[in-house]
Amino acid sequence: AQFALRGVANTTLNDIADAADVTRGAIYWHFENKTQLFNEVWLQQPPLRELIQDRLTGCWNDNPLQDLREKFIAALQYIAAVPRQQALMQILYHKCEFHNGMISEQAIREKMGFHHQSLLEVLQRCMDKKLISGSLDLDVILIILHGSFSGIVKNWLMNPTSYDLYKQAPALVDNVLKMLSPDGSVRQLMPNEQQAEEA
Repeated sequence: AQFALRGVANTTLNDIADAADVTRGAIYWHFENKTQLFNEVWLQQPPLRELIQDRLTGCWNDNPLQDLREKFIAALQYIAAVPRQQALMQILYHKCEFHNGMISEQAIREKMGFHHQSLLEVLQRCMDKKLISGSLDLDVILIILHGSFSGIVKNWLMNPTSYDLYKQAPALVDNVLKMLSPDGSVRQLMPNEQQAEEA
């Protein structure tokens, strides 16, 4: 919490000890320095894709695009609903300057986002099932998806009261995924009951 509040560079072990209501010596008993503590925070953090598992219905096995949609929505809603996750994302996006000895930014992003190879495989299955356009360059799409969702989260964290991320997550995801659709229509991404409501 102190890293998210003060930034990594401006947080001392004294700050952490005071916030935890323990002595500085107790912190040093477990960690040699602030960098080691920072690394341990991330090493202990489960990947976001594991944290959202209990929020998934798992009923889209025959439709990888719907499955992907559900996971993206669940991830955004988890970030919006869980303060610890928000604090971790705040550290990653706004409160940290990485240096030698720290766990790499890339390693943290792998935990906080979707695994590159897994996402590529899902997109390929979508293409094989003609759920997305066959003319797409999937490597480019991965860059766009990463940039889109990173940008949504980063901008929301700068001003969380600007809109309701939890409520808006489905619309945000649908509009990002719209570019993958063969006809540019987002309607085929929506569950049937949602389409009926909007009709």
